[in-house]
Amino acid sequence: MKRTFAIIAAAMLMLVAVAAVASEDWRGDNRLAGTVVDKNTGAAVKGAKLMLRIQKGSNGGPDITADGNGKWAVLGLAAGSWNIDVEAPGYVVRKIGPISFQQGQRLPPVKIELEPQVVSAADTSAPAEAAHEEVKIGGKTVSKDIADAVEAANALIAEKKYKEAVAKYEIASAALPDSLDLRKALARAYYGAGDVKKAIAALEPVYKADPANTPMALLYANMLLEDGQLADGKQVIEALPAGALTEPTALINIGILMMNKKQPAAAVDYFTKAIAIAPSAVDGYYYRGLAHLQAGKAKEAKPDLQKVVELSPDSDQGKEAKEYLKSIK
Repeated sequence: MKRTFAIIAAAMLMLVAVAAVASEDWRGDNRLAGTVVDKNTGAAVKGAKLMLRIQKGSNGGPDITADGNGKWAVLGLAAGSWNIDVEAPGYVVRKIGPISFQQGQRLPPVKIELEPQVVSAADTSAPAEAAHEEVKIGGKTVSKDIADAVEAANALIAEKKYKEAVAKYEIASAALPDSLDLRKALARAYYGAGDVKKAIAALEPVYKADPANTPMALLYANMLLEDGQLADGKQVIEALPAGALTEPTALINIGILMMNKKQPAAAVDYFTKAIAIAPSAVDGYYYRGLAHLQAGKAKEAKPDLQKVVELSPDSDQGKEAKEYLKSIK
């Protein structure tokens, strides 16, 4: 009997979560917000991806990412009926809809519950053959001990017991050092355990094996940027082919690091690029305004801060922008 082993490989959290811009016919003045939680535990699902699509025209709409508390919000939606697909590593994809609202209608927060995936490495339909079982990971035959280690690590990841998962994945990775799937899983465990440097080291060969893989490149770049490796993170981003960057997170992260290094002019350039990608997202305007203030250019900051207030007046960023504007004549 043969069994092929599946490894959980989850996306790491980004520094900033913002909406990506799709086609134009879904735009309007409405707002929708809510939370994504684990159906079994009620715990927040960090970094869940929500894809909102309107049921008319080109069926366009934004893709957004829940923050570290599972919270999400999107501005600028047209009135009508909307579908929402929600996905997160380790969970079953949830399809919701239609959710309908009229122009100017404010809906209560939407609570979305995700069902954890059931991960199994074994086919138990023929227990009598267990002694002759052939276990494969990534197409390579391994011992049952190694397969059990991966299975245990997968379960630990689902329970968010990252340090324990690291120990199990390290056992499997030592036996299969060329397995990129295991490297991704190990990077996820390191990251969850708070060891960004080891997560980067684990993910580096995965990125180098296919640098044109945009999602993986962005994941790797954002981890580098989170670790403060500005030059390396920029190099990964700038190596992407033209048009590959469709959401502004990495650009905003670079700009924030530039500000931390007291380089506001360079930061402004990256925030401007982020705004070009997502002109209806608040973060680009907010951070560009702060960069202008850091450079002592209050007049240049004013229109960006006004845009923040226009887009999100009741958010923390909107409230801060209002305070900054009071001091600008």
